[in-house]
Amino acid sequence: MNIGKWLFASGVLHRVRKPARYIGGEYNLRIKKVENKIRIGLMFPDLYEVGMSHTGFQILMHSFNQKENVFSERIFLPWKDMIEEMKNANIPLYTLETYTPIKEMDLIGITLQYELSYTNIIHALKLGNIPIYSKDRSENDPIIIAGGPSASNPEPIADFIDAFYNGDGEAVIDDLIEILSSDITREEKIKRIYETEGFYVPKYYKLKETESGFVVPDYEKRIKIRKIRDLNNTSFPTEQIVPKIRTIHNRAIVEIMRGCNRGCRFCHAGFYYRPVRERTAEKIINLSLETLEKTGYNELSLLSLSTLDYTDLENVLNELEPFLKENRISISLPSSRVDKFGIEIGSKISGARKTGLTFAPEAGSQRLRDVINKNISEEEILNVVEYAKKSGWRRIKLYFMIGLPTETEEDVRAIVELTKKIKKEIKIKDITVNVSIFIPKPHTPFEKERFYQPKEIKEKIKILNEIRKFAKLKIHDPYISLIEALLSRGDRKISELIYKVALEENAIFDEWDEEFDFRKWARKINELGIDTKKYLEKIETDELPWKIIDILLKDDFINNEMKKATDGKTTDDCRWDICTLCGVCIKTGLNNILVKRVEK
Repeated sequence: MNIGKWLFASGVLHRVRKPARYIGGEYNLRIKKVENKIRIGLMFPDLYEVGMSHTGFQILMHSFNQKENVFSERIFLPWKDMIEEMKNANIPLYTLETYTPIKEMDLIGITLQYELSYTNIIHALKLGNIPIYSKDRSENDPIIIAGGPSASNPEPIADFIDAFYNGDGEAVIDDLIEILSSDITREEKIKRIYETEGFYVPKYYKLKETESGFVVPDYEKRIKIRKIRDLNNTSFPTEQIVPKIRTIHNRAIVEIMRGCNRGCRFCHAGFYYRPVRERTAEKIINLSLETLEKTGYNELSLLSLSTLDYTDLENVLNELEPFLKENRISISLPSSRVDKFGIEIGSKISGARKTGLTFAPEAGSQRLRDVINKNISEEEILNVVEYAKKSGWRRIKLYFMIGLPTETEEDVRAIVELTKKIKKEIKIKDITVNVSIFIPKPHTPFEKERFYQPKEIKEKIKILNEIRKFAKLKIHDPYISLIEALLSRGDRKISELIYKVALEENAIFDEWDEEFDFRKWARKINELGIDTKKYLEKIETDELPWKIIDILLKDDFINNEMKKATDGKTTDDCRWDICTLCGVCIKTGLNNILVKRVEK
């Protein structure tokens, strides 16, 4: 059946929620003629509203479609009502631009932003009539590549993916196009991908079981992550696709810098995206004005992992302020650091419509903030909230984490006391406290630390419940965190678990609290006899599933950071202090943007 005809003539759009998810046709959409084009499907394995809010996804779409001989299209996972409709009508998963079955793509690139999307990937491949296991695919199947931060431990889903890529997506586009343009077989193309820097192709590696019970790939040389050198010479989409329905982040977005050198020891993104690379103020101003003009949004987001660390932010805000005020456009600075927000910066955006501010102290006590290398004091936290209030904000969110290494009951109580001080001393009326649960992530100093079991977490939550008397409190589900931790540090043995939970238990959209069902995972964990303690308790071995991926951090640096955490010592950001010799700049030839470099 013709997919377009089915969509608009069968009545299906009247039977499903939010039909605009499935029809495309948005403002700024670019559609090319498909003849003689390399067809690339970019898949965000979640709902339309989530995928369309991801800046990296739009960057990749834009970068591929700039190439004359390439047509890149979007693929999202439908909601459950639409999945049932598609199954009943024998309609495969299709691209949003041309309603083409995804099986007809030359390549499908899957974004791995979070581990709980792994069951979604299984459903998407099945709905697209693509063999789920890579070993079962044939010449007529698209090549399946996955990339993004979760690709830094590819092993849990290595059986389902042809190749993994780690690094900046823009750095590899020309290589991929050259390979896909070649008149060679699918297998030969995968071999060429294997020979290309940044790619891990699981089929070319034997597996071995370590003494500690982990199954790891046997390798002679690690796969190095790839980085682009200069953001200013990297194209950024200003004609951003404007969705017809509200998405999670409904605003114009400009990426002002990439990377973060703060060195929070729990933060995977901070280590994965090193080093910091900035766009110039002039470039950011021009991109901002052009994006607002081409999209019509009334909010602008200056995006990075730590926007307030951008070195010329005051100049950018000064230049943008008249235009934003005149057109009543608000501006948001996501991922705001609590130690850099001052009256001067606050005043630059005080004339625009106020949105809520988010601060992340992460820990309530100074001792634990030093352990995780947060590098902020309680006085600084209170001062910055007061500055925010003076600049006109009346609503703030505070992000904390529990279950961190060395955490005590007193550290948890300190979260309550710090929130209470902000409420009483600064007199902020609308406070929301979001509490997540620490998950040990690969390639961080805490990668070998234990994950606290739900029973232990519930005891900590009892202490935090006092916050509900004077502020809103939201706490992440400890059972969701447990599965995320299992997938985060998993090896190849976990792939069968993911497959069975997805298809036999019909687990889907596990990243959504209301859809997650721990019983589905528990049943299959027991059925397969998986020893979860191996993945969740403190790890003693250096032979780890993810070590085949080299994100360019020196082992000595990681080990030293863990030792400093144990001793309660902090490490300063190398942009403002001495080089920490983490290894990234040396291995890539990139220099950090600090004006004065001091060798240790």
